[in-house]
Amino acid sequence: MDDPHPTTGRREAPLQVRTERLLLRGWRPQDQEPFAAMNEDPEVMRYIGSGVLPRGASDGMRARLRREWVRAGHGLWALEPLRGGDLLGFCGLTQPAWGGTAVQAELEVGWRLRREAWGHGYATEAARAALDVAWGPLGLERVISLIHPDNARSLAVAERLGMRVVGTTVHPPTRWRILVLRAERPDHDAVPPRTDPDGDTPPQRP
Repeated sequence: MDDPHPTTGRREAPLQVRTERLLLRGWRPQDQEPFAAMNEDPEVMRYIGSGVLPRGASDGMRARLRREWVRAGHGLWALEPLRGGDLLGFCGLTQPAWGGTAVQAELEVGWRLRREAWGHGYATEAARAALDVAWGPLGLERVISLIHPDNARSLAVAERLGMRVVGTTVHPPTRWRILVLRAERPDHDAVPPRTDPDGDTPPQRP
């Protein structure tokens, strides 16, 4: 299987993507507080294997998200309303850290939004933009998503994205059986996302 994220001659995702309502952008120091608050919400983290994250773990996760951009040239963008406002959450393309060899050979489209941002279609809008980047700048043939079978909200997003269940895997710490869903590159050319490659600074350590 070809490596979809090689370290040499790699393709890179844009640092910013604009949709009709959202700005997908690099991480900033001011994201630290709202990011931690989102990760401490038990409803937001209900189907996340780690459970709620204490502040130190949340800060460590945010640092890892920025490092992935430097290491791999892609990752999870911070989400905010296009007209400005508080951090809504994140969405993007990331390499799974678990799930076995076959799962970890793919890129995952993932999302997490604070509870106040639920029910507005933001996750679907952001994930569609991420898939446009997957098919366009990154040149991927397929993308997966890992979703708990009881996570009805995320499964609905995946369905709107045209993803289908192709198998299951086990989350090691919890032993949860997790659904593996996949979207494949459409036959036609994807509509290029609105990108601002020079509109933000590269991810940086706090």
